[in-house]
Amino acid sequence: RSATESVLKTSLGVDARRGKFSNYNGIPVMPTYHPSALLRNEELKAPAWQDLKAFRAKLSELSPDYEKNFKKE
Repeated sequence: RSATESVLKTSLGVDARRGKFSNYNGIPVMPTYHPSALLRNEELKAPAWQDLKAFRAKLSELSPDYEKNFKKE
């Protein structure tokens, strides 16, 4: 919550902001749950996974060739 409030200059917490991209100095950002929150509450894992998929989709949109430099084994 502290990071979301500080970076996005909002009083809204992660629950209210997750799933929505915002602009931070020209960089798209979207809050998600801290890994320790996922360990404490298993119900947050599914929404966090949806957030990660949204991050990947946004990255693919902004840089379609980003994966071509990854080594696949």
